[in-house]
Amino acid sequence: MSRIGIIDLGSNSARLMIYEIEKSGAYWPIFEMKQNIRLAEAMNDGIIQETGIQRAISCTRLFYRAGQLHNVDEWLAVATAAIRQSRNQSEILHRLRVEAGIAYQVIEGADEGRYGYIGAVNTLPIQNALLFDIGGASTELMLVESRKLKGVVSLPHGALNLMKRFENISETETARLVYHFMQEALNEVSFLSFAQNMPLVGMGGTARALAKLELARLNKPSARIHGFTMDQEAVQQWFEELSSLPLAKRKKIKNLSKSRADIIVPGLAIMSALMKKTSSPSLMVSRAGLREGIFYERYLRYTGSAVVHDVLSHSLFNFQRKFVVNPTVSDLVADAALRLFDALVEKSLVDAADRTLFYTTVQVESAGCYIHTERWMHHSAYLAQWSQLYGLGYHETEDMVQLLSGKANKRLKRLSLLLRLAKLLTLQLGMNAEEIEIVMNQDSLMIGRIPDMNHQVEKSADASLVDEFLLTFQIPLIFLDA
Repeated sequence: MSRIGIIDLGSNSARLMIYEIEKSGAYWPIFEMKQNIRLAEAMNDGIIQETGIQRAISCTRLFYRAGQLHNVDEWLAVATAAIRQSRNQSEILHRLRVEAGIAYQVIEGADEGRYGYIGAVNTLPIQNALLFDIGGASTELMLVESRKLKGVVSLPHGALNLMKRFENISETETARLVYHFMQEALNEVSFLSFAQNMPLVGMGGTARALAKLELARLNKPSARIHGFTMDQEAVQQWFEELSSLPLAKRKKIKNLSKSRADIIVPGLAIMSALMKKTSSPSLMVSRAGLREGIFYERYLRYTGSAVVHDVLSHSLFNFQRKFVVNPTVSDLVADAALRLFDALVEKSLVDAADRTLFYTTVQVESAGCYIHTERWMHHSAYLAQWSQLYGLGYHETEDMVQLLSGKANKRLKRLSLLLRLAKLLTLQLGMNAEEIEIVMNQDSLMIGRIPDMNHQVEKSADASLVDEFLLTFQIPLIFLDA
């Protein structure tokens, strides 16, 4: 087992993430910590002042101590735009190493964008998109086509230094000036002509804060942010609403942190200008970015690529190893479940588009036993929602959580019954998928054949399945004896 401490010393905030890599190869973040250090705010005439340096040193000391407490074996620490742009960079790096114990690497803007791309593309089901990361002193743009990075640029304009550039004026005027300033800056990015009508994928604090606000508006305060998608109209509405409010009122908005209240307006101005420039129809929010990208590059360093071949397959494999899901059992049930699913698809009793959702649910439904064998599917629902399970769309993940928690609608109820039927056949009746005879006709689903099958079903723990199947699918479920 090894533990890696990753530090992102940003222009607005600094973040620590500690990953554990188990002997099995399973990996997981085990600790996160954030400090608002606002280095870009402490910069005057290209020099970060002593107050900013002290904040960075104090923060790094706290991170280093947290790493010691968590037995970190290896540190990967990077500094981004503020220190990259500072003329006293060497002094700051020396003091951080001597006074706080961490040696930082200053990464170029293109590398910052590349790491953000790696973090997003390994955790989201995206093929073609324009990625962006709005920081305190820079904004990175990454063009992705067929999951490959086709263009990357770092602009020296972020939410914090643009707020400082247009300070001492009203919030509404700040929003307008930043918006038009960024429209001009974006004209210099040549590859944006290839990003027309592409969805945006946003990283960084502005995108996360916006997602929290919109989820609260939709009365989904507990939903996870990663992969959440908003349309262009919703983004614009929030930009107009927040830029019309004075700072004192923004600080009172529920679900918006006070430390974000002042810089969210210039951040949204950058985002809105980008959305307008590219005519993007939607914004997907990525909680994964630079730190995750650094981790994946380190974790996958012997594979020849920092990008996994298939996000869902890789994530499922990692998830099952972490929560000790027996793949022999899950594959056995999944094979039977998909045979049943495909038979019902032919009669339009289930939707073919739900196949990946159904397969994934089958593969993770026993994970909750890792917590407790009582009410394990409710534990599985929690793990599926909040752990690092990637590769499904946002609404597919929501559906999986509902399916596992027993709060299924009519469509998901059908999938739930098929899962129970597959488990009945494989785990209670002892059949392999290829042994299951499935006869699907217009007025019934017939399953067979093993000796005394009807009697075995009747005495099983899931004997009520026959009645529930008829009620849900409006056709009888018939078991055939050998």
